Amino acid sequence: MDNQNLLAAIEELLDKKLEPINNKLDNMEKKLNAVFDQVVDLTEFKTEVKEKLDNIRDDINAIEYVTSKNWNEITKLKIKAV
Repeated sequence: MDNQNLLAAIEELLDKKLEPINNKLDNMEKKLNAVFDQVVDLTEFKTEVKEKLDNIRDDINAIEYVTSKNWNEITKLKIKAV
């Protein structure tokens, strides 16, 4: 057996031995990509929820302000009525 045949046999043997490892690496890469996609989705969801909560907080603050002014006006009217 000459050197080229020996190298070809070694290469073939290594390919066979490395095939399961390469398959596992491919599976891990697919899973990692899936996790990455989920993180992106969750980050976008978190940003959207935060924006909506900020808007709700602003609305509540506006309602509290208007309610406070209304109570002041009601109090003034009650005082005038008495």
